Amino acid sequence: MDVRGFRLYLRDNLTLGGPMSVSRRRFIETLGVGGAALGATGAATAGIFSAPIISARGRESLYAFQGVADRRADRKLAAAPGIVRIDSNENPVGPGKRALDAIRGHLDECNRYPVLGEDDVIDTIARLQGVKPENVILGCGSGELLRAADQAFTSKQAAYIGAGPTFEAPGDFAKFLGVEVKLVPVDAKLGLDLGAMGAAARGAGLVFLCNPNNPTATVHSKADVTSFIESLNRVSPETTILVDEAYFEYVEHADYGTMIPMAIANPRVVVLRTFSKVYGMAGLRLGYAVGRPETLARMKQWVMGSNVTQLTLVAATAALEDSSHITEEVKRNHEVKAFTRKFFADAGFAMSTGDANFMMVDLKQPAAAFKKLALGKGIAIGRAFPPLTNHARITFGTMKEMKKAVGVFKELLAEPTRAAGQ
Repeated sequence: MDVRGFRLYLRDNLTLGGPMSVSRRRFIETLGVGGAALGATGAATAGIFSAPIISARGRESLYAFQGVADRRADRKLAAAPGIVRIDSNENPVGPGKRALDAIRGHLDECNRYPVLGEDDVIDTIARLQGVKPENVILGCGSGELLRAADQAFTSKQAAYIGAGPTFEAPGDFAKFLGVEVKLVPVDAKLGLDLGAMGAAARGAGLVFLCNPNNPTATVHSKADVTSFIESLNRVSPETTILVDEAYFEYVEHADYGTMIPMAIANPRVVVLRTFSKVYGMAGLRLGYAVGRPETLARMKQWVMGSNVTQLTLVAATAALEDSSHITEEVKRNHEVKAFTRKFFADAGFAMSTGDANFMMVDLKQPAAAFKKLALGKGIAIGRAFPPLTNHARITFGTMKEMKKAVGVFKELLAEPTRAAGQ
C-alpha cells in the first residue's frame, strides 16, 4: 500500500459506521491495522504521522503548517522570559475570575471522565444563542471542528475554497487529505473578495469564510455575507459554507452580525465560535459549531469522544455567564487598539480596519525580517502571511505591553533598510 492508498484507508475507515464519535481507543485500533503499511512504505508513510496536522488555534503563528523544526523554534523563542507576546492573537488578560474559580472548585473531579459537563456547556450555549442543544457540538478548540468539516464536506471531487490569506489550518488539512484547495486573494483593502470566492466555489465541497478574517482583521456586513450565501446556494446547492466567527465579540463595525440564525435555517451553513479569544482560554482548548442537526451529524462522526477536559467544561460554563468580564475585555481591547492604531497612523503606515484583537500593518518592508529584529528586542509579532509579505499581523496586548512594543516599532521603522536586510 502506497502513501496515497494508506491515507485513503484512514479516511474511509475512521467513520466507524455512521455519525457516532470516534473513540480514542477505536481510533488507535484502526491505526494499528496499518502497521504492515508502515513497514512496507517506510519513512514516506511515517511522514503522515510526523506532519503537524493537529494545530492549536490560539497559537497558530507557532503551530501552523510551516515544518516541525520552525514551529518548535518559534514557540521556544516567543515563550522566553520577558518577551512581549503579541504574535498569536491570544487574550493577554486570560480567563475571568469566575472561570478560574470554577477550575479551582472542581480540581477534585479530575479523576472522572467528563459527562454532565458537556451537557452543561451545550445547554448554556444554546440558551445564550437562542438555539436548541441539538444545534450545538463541541470541539477541542475550533481546530478539531475545522478538520471535521474538511472530512465531512470535501472530497477529491469537492474542493476547498478559502481566501489568500486566511486562517490556514483548514486549508492545510484539506491538502493533507488530497483535496483540491483554491485560495482567492483578498482585495486591495485586505477584505475577502466575496464575488471571486463565489465564482471559484461552484461545485466545491466547502467554503471557509473567516469573518472577521484572520490575519487581515477585516469584516463583511451581515447583509453582504447573507447575500453571498444565498447566491452560492442558488448556483452551487451542494456547497457548504463554514463561517468562522472566532473574533465576533471584538467587532465594532455597525453592520456586522452573526450568521447563527442562517445556520439554524440553512443546512448548508455552519458557524464556528471559540473560547480562545475574548474568553481568554486558548490553552484550555474549546470551540463549538452551530448548525442544523443533520449537518452537524456529518461533522460529529469525525470528532473524538470526550474531547474536552473536565476543567475546561466547568470554566467555559462559568465564562459564558460572566458577561461583565467580556464587557471589560472588549473595552480594554478597544482602548489598546486605539493607542496602537494612532501610532501607526501618525507614522504614515496603512492598516487594516482591525475589527478583532489584532490588525495588519503595511510595514513597507519585508515583514519576516522585521519580525526577527523585533524579536531580538523582546517583541514577538505575527509571522509573514503570503502573499502579503510586507504586512505584519500585530495582536493587541495589554496597554503596558503595547507601549513597550510601540517604542521598539518606532526605533525599527526609522531604519527600514536595515529591516529589509539591505
